Amino acid sequence: MILNLIINAVEAMSGLAEGSRELLISTGKDASGGVLVTVQDSGPGLSSEACERAFDAFYTTKPGGMGMGLSICRSIIEQHGGRIWASRKAGPGATIQFTLPVEGTVHQSAAA
Repeated sequence: MILNLIINAVEAMSGLAEGSRELLISTGKDASGGVLVTVQDSGPGLSSEACERAFDAFYTTKPGGMGMGLSICRSIIEQHGGRIWASRKAGPGATIQFTLPVEGTVHQSAAA
């Protein structure tokens, strides 16, 4: 799943003619004590519509895309009790963030 987010970011930045390309992946705690993962790129960014629909099945902004990658990511995250969303940055680039509960993952593993 993280690999899909990285590939999306790299593909978005590959269309840039010049300037630096930056990919930042960070982790931290969310407000409930779970894990927060952030993937930021310096690509062209997302339109308002793309932010709202990015996780819809078959929605894509790529010429040859199928529109399934982020939809599958959302399904995986939600099945593990998390949440995923896209946001626009003030400058160039896009940000995708997701959260996963720590305790829920531990309890699910212990119950298996």
